[in-house]
Amino acid sequence: MDRVLEIGGLAAGFCGRLFVQSGYEVVRIETGSDDPAWVGSEAMAMFLHPGKHRLRTTDPGLIAELASHADIVVAQAQDAEGIEALGFDAWTAPVKASITPFGRTGPKRNWQATPNVLLAMGGYTNLMGDPDRAPLTLPGHYLEFQSGCLAFTAANACRLAAQRNVVDIGMLEVVMALSQFTTVMWHCSRVIRSRHGSDFYSVVPSNLFRCADGWVYMNIVPTFWDPFTVFLGRPELAIDDRFATNEKRMRNRDVLHDLIAEVLAPLTRTEIEQRVDECRIPLGVVQSFDDVLADPHLAVRDMWQTVETGDGRSPRSPRLPWRIHGERRPDLELAEPSPGDGRPPRARGGTPSRERWDRPYGLVAERGDDA
Repeated sequence: MDRVLEIGGLAAGFCGRLFVQSGYEVVRIETGSDDPAWVGSEAMAMFLHPGKHRLRTTDPGLIAELASHADIVVAQAQDAEGIEALGFDAWTAPVKASITPFGRTGPKRNWQATPNVLLAMGGYTNLMGDPDRAPLTLPGHYLEFQSGCLAFTAANACRLAAQRNVVDIGMLEVVMALSQFTTVMWHCSRVIRSRHGSDFYSVVPSNLFRCADGWVYMNIVPTFWDPFTVFLGRPELAIDDRFATNEKRMRNRDVLHDLIAEVLAPLTRTEIEQRVDECRIPLGVVQSFDDVLADPHLAVRDMWQTVETGDGRSPRSPRLPWRIHGERRPDLELAEPSPGDGRPPRARGGTPSRERWDRPYGLVAERGDDA
């Protein structure tokens, strides 16, 4: 497996997470200037960094030396100048990927932006929230993690093709590349989407409804309209001219939503699921996180791994969403970052390197070395 050097914030951290959970040797450089997280830094480290060798340093010579012995370098910075200041262009790693808000070229290359600003610039924020209220932004780290995922994919593609390459990822372009339905509607139909809360708007009914013990989301495309009327116990709606087509249902959405809300309000989620199964229509139950953790399907699929933190705690964390040849990788351990003047402690569950990355610094232990 390749040796990966990871430098930067949450996008680079998620990219490194994908590499280490795929069996690669990953060294993470921690400079003390990482991006703020929606959760505490300790919790984010438990999610992103188990299995990595973590080195705390700002020494450009040490970073360059590590980069020269890496197969892949993933570096994230606040702008193009930040990438250049790292010495990125001089590094000799075969594959180098940079992640910045606007990429390394163009008039905005040295603009700085937080993810919520980039989501607003890409049109996402304009679509989120209720129509008569201020727009909302996405919680969590959707943009950073998507950017890291694309860096992981591109770097792997270069290595599999046996090509030396430099990958330039602009996070604004990541937003645009993932906007799919909004972009298609504009370019193909000249339709500008707008905010409609939980109502998908162009396919009716597609909305969130309260039931007796929670919430359900109904997404009824035209193919399922007739069985949905049976689900509601109102089969006469199938021949009601107000709802004969999706276009008419759009015009009469408020009346239809009130009818659905009236039917669902006294029903429990279990009762709704039974009706759904009988009528063969799509429904998504809004689960609590306890429900997700207890999901028997995810348990069979071995979705959750235990992370050892060295202080007696063992939180659970998601595994990768793919498995090759049915291989199950071991649980990982979160190592404490070491200073840049010595060898970092080996994180249990990592893959021993084929050779030392850097003989003078001894940053990666050989097989069998109990660093």
